Amino acid sequence: MTVLVTGASGFVGRNLIQKLRSQKSLFGDIISVTRSNFVSPFVTKSYSIDLGYSDVTKPTFYDFKKILDRHKPDVIFHLASKATVKMEGDEAFQILQDNVLSTQKICEWAPLGAKVVLASSVIVYGDWMFNTENPSAYTELDRTEPTSIYGMTKRASESILRYYTSTGQIDGVSARMCATVGRGLTHGVVYDFIRKIQNNPTLQAIGSKPGSRKPYCYIDDLTSALVLLGLSKQTGEFNVTPDDTASIEDVAYAVMEGLGVEKPLEWLGDGANWKGDNKLITASNQKLKDLGWEPKYSSRQAIVEAVKNR
Repeated sequence: MTVLVTGASGFVGRNLIQKLRSQKSLFGDIISVTRSNFVSPFVTKSYSIDLGYSDVTKPTFYDFKKILDRHKPDVIFHLASKATVKMEGDEAFQILQDNVLSTQKICEWAPLGAKVVLASSVIVYGDWMFNTENPSAYTELDRTEPTSIYGMTKRASESILRYYTSTGQIDGVSARMCATVGRGLTHGVVYDFIRKIQNNPTLQAIGSKPGSRKPYCYIDDLTSALVLLGLSKQTGEFNVTPDDTASIEDVAYAVMEGLGVEKPLEWLGDGANWKGDNKLITASNQKLKDLGWEPKYSSRQAIVEAVKNR
């Protein structure tokens, strides 16, 4: 079985490739596609391709089509995207190119019947559950109302995947991922807290105590879910989340636990929140569990483990 991974040099991509290579009996050739020159002993062939057309001097999407035609992957893990809620100026246009156009072209050019696993996000749900009288966990059947351009690009990408699946061109599955932490972490609130704790007498947190509440998934749990979805005959959307959530306050103290330090926590107030950020995200993972997946880490355990193994 030939596998192609876009965004292979990213945090999730690097860990997924190691996971794939550890299962040699299932996966043969592993093809990586990244913006940068990515070198890994775990891949069969690596290509440097800009899937977002951001630099016309570099190989672009039309070169990517040749790669798909050459290797004819059975499974494509589409992880490449611009992942940020906070953006300014032309970033909105760039994120539309990077996230939506890349998904459409992959679906159009993929070998007939290929499995395409899209790295989506639970932020497609938005914040509407937060405003209900009795909030409950989002399920894959709930409506999606993203509150950021990034969330909107993920919802659009999911719709593209569903369309090409309905035509029989591909078998598409959207993995609605949450904040993911683990070894090699390079961004996100956990990474930011580590740097702040190491360099400041107090830890400053955005919002008001206890802060927004979201799920945090350990990288090994995520890669196991992605591999399962890649091998499954299932299509559609799947939440990839642990069984619980953590507030910003929980995250702060979990990071301190992982570092073995204690520092005062200073709240900056709600005025410091990013526009489009969600106050509450809790999503059911039962649909994925029905396929045999089980998370090994709670949100807090994932954070502590990530900090210790950074």
